[in-house]
Amino acid sequence: MNKKTGRIEPIESLTEIHRLLPELQRDVSLTFYSITNVGSSDITPEHWVEIAQMIKKLYDQFEGFVIVHGTNTMSYTAAALSFALQGLSKPIVLTGALLPINDLAGDGRMNLIFAIRAAQLDIAEVCIVLGPHILRGSRSKKVDHSFLRTFDSPKVLPLAEFTTEVNLSDHRIVRRKRSLVCNPSFDPNILLLTMHPGLNESYLDAMLKSDPHGIILRSYGSGMLPDSLFPWIRRVTERNIPIVVTSQSLRGTVDLHKYRKQMMMEELGIISGMDMTFECTVVKLMWALKQAKTQKKLKEIMEKNLVGEFSMD
Repeated sequence: MNKKTGRIEPIESLTEIHRLLPELQRDVSLTFYSITNVGSSDITPEHWVEIAQMIKKLYDQFEGFVIVHGTNTMSYTAAALSFALQGLSKPIVLTGALLPINDLAGDGRMNLIFAIRAAQLDIAEVCIVLGPHILRGSRSKKVDHSFLRTFDSPKVLPLAEFTTEVNLSDHRIVRRKRSLVCNPSFDPNILLLTMHPGLNESYLDAMLKSDPHGIILRSYGSGMLPDSLFPWIRRVTERNIPIVVTSQSLRGTVDLHKYRKQMMMEELGIISGMDMTFECTVVKLMWALKQAKTQKKLKEIMEKNLVGEFSMD
């Protein structure tokens, strides 16, 4: 916090973080690296690639990794690293704060301590840690702007919790010898469309002029779309542009076998986002577009539970 202006400002150097955590220096060997210093609202897929490549480069030198990241796009980065770095044998922990680490009334210092502790646990996946809860990165989303529970992982319990002791959950992925697969490739040329009453269909064809490589439709309920949208969907599928349908509901699940209208969507080759979070759906489609050479393979990748992105197998 800038005492003169009252504005929240980022820390300018890693030296300050090191200075503010003297007690951890006695218990843990910490090494700091700087990749980029931008606000999280300015994060792009290129930053995800940089982070993944840095971790791959340093992977054998450390027992765990902590990434200090702004909260606004942390869920996207956690999902991106989950797909880009598979076969983990150690934790990659993202943490941040609503107030800077050098603000005595803020949450930054304690969040970083929790994150460093999490990086020492028997967990081998990408996680988000703000407060005493360790959340699966591919299931996490920002749900509030308060210290109490900034992030949640809907329908999936925390991987671990810090109380007077550490409580580890059985559904976490544990440390063991695995071969790291680093594949940080993302295609950001996708179109996002949220269903709402009064959606002007004349806008839809205009959107296609940008030649998107994929489209995400945020549907009502369990995957319901208005009848008036189906002619447009047919035109899109005829152009071999993949469409992924996800739910607007926080804990919703898309089921393309529930109603006749949804079965028509499946016949058109629509991909079900099942119960992935919106953030993870966006990132997974970007990643899958780089992995798949055919529509069939893309659908297979999108509907397969690769990194715990679905709450069910």
